[in-house]
Amino acid sequence: LDTLDESSHKHAFAVSEDLKYSAREAVEILGNEALYYIRTVRKEKIYGRDMADQLTRECLRYLYRLLFLFYIEARPELGYAPMNSEEFRTGYSMEELRNLELQPLTEESAQNGTFIHDSLQMLFRLIYEGFNYELKTAEMAFTEQRPVFQLFPLSSHLFDPARTPLLNGVKFRNVVLQKVI
Repeated sequence: LDTLDESSHKHAFAVSEDLKYSAREAVEILGNEALYYIRTVRKEKIYGRDMADQLTRECLRYLYRLLFLFYIEARPELGYAPMNSEEFRTGYSMEELRNLELQPLTEESAQNGTFIHDSLQMLFRLIYEGFNYELKTAEMAFTEQRPVFQLFPLSSHLFDPARTPLLNGVKFRNVVLQKVI
């Protein structure tokens, strides 16, 4: 029993160390990509310690959003993510984006495209604002003759777009988000 207990503590420590390293690496990847986008696409100069601190906080918030989404989709008993809806699962879920992450991006247009970014932004917005289930669900279910998922708003600081002003003006390339995911 003591050996099992000691082994589990070592394993938990190793997992937390791996997670800490991966989180740090993901924040660095996101931050570097944001700087790349601001310099090359928006053609703006970047300087200042304050901006570096703000960018780090925003990239960390972005990573926490992803982790939160993975968590709520993996825990259906929480009753938040409508994983039983084919429309949500195939059109919006992190599960589907994880499947995209496994696909090799061989063409430059696929690598430099922003499909994953655009999908995540839509999902972040859906989580923050919710799906207007009172109006849209009834209309869609009637016109399409099938049930449509509902998503209640989660108006938290984590998904508040006002909390990521720098990243709101950035589009992450697919090749970058594949590494992060």
